[in-house]
Amino acid sequence: MRRISLFSDIHGNLAALDAALADVAAAGVEERYCLGDLVGYGPDPAGVVDRVRGLGIPAALGNYDDGVGARRGECGCYYATAQARADGAASYAFTDGAIDDERAAWLAALPRELRLEEGAARILLTHGSPRRLNEYLLPDRTDKLLARLADEADADVVCVGHVHVPYHRALTGGDGRPVHYVNSGSVGKPKDGDPRACWVEVVIGTPGEVEVSAPDDTAAGPADAMGTSLSVRVHRVAYDIDGTVDAMRRAGLPDTLIDALRRA
Repeated sequence: MRRISLFSDIHGNLAALDAALADVAAAGVEERYCLGDLVGYGPDPAGVVDRVRGLGIPAALGNYDDGVGARRGECGCYYATAQARADGAASYAFTDGAIDDERAAWLAALPRELRLEEGAARILLTHGSPRRLNEYLLPDRTDKLLARLADEADADVVCVGHVHVPYHRALTGGDGRPVHYVNSGSVGKPKDGDPRACWVEVVIGTPGEVEVSAPDDTAAGPADAMGTSLSVRVHRVAYDIDGTVDAMRRAGLPDTLIDALRRA
């Protein structure tokens, strides 16, 4: 049996990251992967980079990491309103100034995807989607689209972040094989109404080997993936949100971003 922890979208929130990593350790999950967006919106992007880098956690490139790492002047984010665009501009300006050139180069060099194998299951870890760094694979995407993307990516299990909402979708690929999509939610900026830090545990093994525990929140049970049993559990972790809010205020980040953090 193989247990994998996935986390993403930390967004400069070091307190949330440390709480999530402590919870991963307490759960006894040794294999850890970051699905990108270490920086942006939060008060300590350099601290987050240093923590993930210092622990040697494999990480995939997020769109915000790319925007800051390559000094593109923007993060490749979608903003639906003028207020959101203004908040985004303030966030980018702060983050760009808080990340020095050495850390920026490390971010820019992150791979766009990580690949794992377990038995016959091919596992893809990336930020947005198999085809685009900043594509939102929202929970309502059609089975047809998701199956096609998995087929094109030669993947049976596709693990993504970016939408800040954890989920597990099981569907059938174009050749009739089972396909799974797992979204890791967000450590530092959830958008599903729960402000606690989020990480996701994926358990893979032979049929009958995987024991499914009751979820903390949203989870799905086991399903056959290329002869391999797979289950997903979403973990939520309380942390010092007030401390992060105070740090955001000291950093001069907008009150609207602070409110969004509290309301998730």
